[in-house]
Amino acid sequence: MIGLIPFMAPVYAAIIVILMYFGIKVYVGKRKQSIEKDVGEGICMECGSQVFNKKCPNCDYSKE
Repeated sequence: MIGLIPFMAPVYAAIIVILMYFGIKVYVGKRKQSIEKDVGEGICMECGSQVFNKKCPNCDYSKE
């Protein structure tokens, strides 16, 4: 905000900074949700795929 004050009124600088703060909070929250959705129960240490019902769809079914 201090860097914007020489170029515009302090009120506008404060508004821009507040919008940026909440925008970043929303972006990080959405990104965190998408990562949690992709990971699910976990990731297989052998092949890196997503684990379902505590079994890897690639590694566990190939052993059977």
